[in-house]
Order: sequence, then structure tokens, then C-alpha cells
Amino acid sequence: MIHCNTYRYTRNMQNTIESKSQSSGLRKRHTQLHQDGRHLCQDSTQSEATLKQAMVDVLKYAKNEIEKIGGKMEYVTIMSLYDCQRCFHSLGGPEPDIKNKSVSMRPDGGIIFAIIDNVKYPVFIGEDKVQGTNDQRLSEGKKRQSLGNAIERAAKNIRGCEMLCAHMNVFPYVIYASGCDFHNTETISKRIEMMNFGVKNHYFDITPETTVAQLDDCLVNVLNNIKVTKLMGHGIASVFVKAHKWDCMKHGSSRWRKIEIVKTSCHIIKLALESIPKKL
Repeated sequence: MIHCNTYRYTRNMQNTIESKSQSSGLRKRHTQLHQDGRHLCQDSTQSEATLKQAMVDVLKYAKNEIEKIGGKMEYVTIMSLYDCQRCFHSLGGPEPDIKNKSVSMRPDGGIIFAIIDNVKYPVFIGEDKVQGTNDQRLSEGKKRQSLGNAIERAAKNIRGCEMLCAHMNVFPYVIYASGCDFHNTETISKRIEMMNFGVKNHYFDITPETTVAQLDDCLVNVLNNIKVTKLMGHGIASVFVKAHKWDCMKHGSSRWRKIEIVKTSCHIIKLALESIPKKL
């Protein structure tokens, strides 16, 4: 059992009322961060840098494995709603609307396609989500604030990618979530499970006592439990959550390591490729 020093605070009625308005809270957060010389994208930029470094290795792996089975790799970083509709329409979905070319999704890790026998199969779609600043606010002597809802925006991309994967029996969509907001004492990670048909997240719990060896063991366990097969026809995202408690550790303590991203991503690509029908 880990005992943490608890940061106690009191909210007045005005703060309670304000916390009910996410837009008001977001504006205040923008203002406060600007005054402190920081900005909202600071954490996500650092995290995305690790993802981009990992993607160099992931792309090399994907290209090699796809070519082994006689295919060709295609990598994109943006996909329009129109392109998703076109893919879905070929399988019986609604007619695509040319106006939807201006509406797009940009997964942080991009989308890797395997083109085999002139058919495109998504084998990896990667998202990176960082959320939580109460650990940083604690170190600065500031009050704890309401949790954000950035992760919920992933639902749009998940639905878009379901159109791309409609002809497959797997769903290789990956979310790497990190930060104190995702700790198991909060409700944010449960919101992810809500939009993922109740399937549990792959969880890495970070405490002051966590060692690299323990992280490596956790990674092995997670790799053994990854499933990309659709559930009752529904695409289930592979959600990897790495979090620390906001009043136990410093800001940034639960960022993803490159090795964790590379190994989980490559394993998902392997599983996705194994599902593609091969000609005899």
C-alpha cells in the first residue's frame, strides 16, 4: 500500500457553479496557462514526439511484414470523411458526399494500410492522448480543477475508422492515453470503456515505487492480452492507459516509453496481418 500526502482544498459556491461549464473552465485554463507562460499543447507535444520516434520503428516493421506476404504498405496521416464514406459505400454504406472532403481526422500516429490483391486493409491506426494538470497545479500551490474531456473526442475517429475497417474482422485502432486524469481513482478512464463497449483498458499503474523491471513485466502481460478481433461485429479499440495519481507524483511521471509504443503497435500490426485472407 502506498500512502500519499493528500492535498486538501475548499471550493466556494462560485467555483462549483463554474465547474459545471466546461467551456468556461477551458477559457480560464487557457488564460491561466498563458499567464504562466505555458500552453495546452505543451504536454501533448512532448508525448507526440515520443510517438513519432516510435513510429519510425513501427513503419519499418510494418513495411517488412507486409512485403513478406506480397503486399505493399501505404501510410497516411490524414483521412477525410469522404474517403471513409467511399470505403464504406463499396460495402453497402451510404453514398459519399463530395462536400465531406473538407472534414478530416488526423490520428497522431497516422494510418498504416496493407495493400494486398488490390484491396486496402488498415493494420494500424494510432492516437496519443495526454490529459491531466492537477499534479502540476499541486506543485504550484494552486487549487485542483475539474477533469477534462479531451479523450472523448476520440469517439469521432473511432467511428470514422470503423468505416475503413468494415470489410475486416479486426479493428487495429490504438489509443495511448497518459496523465494523472486517467488514474484508476478518477472516472475518465471509465469514459473510455463506455465508448469501447465496456471492454477494459490495458492499464499501467505508475507509483513512486514502480521500477523499469515492473514496467517491462507489465508490458509482457499486456502483449499477451491484446485482442483486435471485432466483438459482435463492433470495432473495439486497443486502449493503453498509463497513469499516476495527481497528488503522489510529479507532472509527466506516466508518459509512455518508446519501447512500450513500439512493441504494442507492432504486435497489433502482426495480429491484423494474420487476419487478412490469403489466396491459395
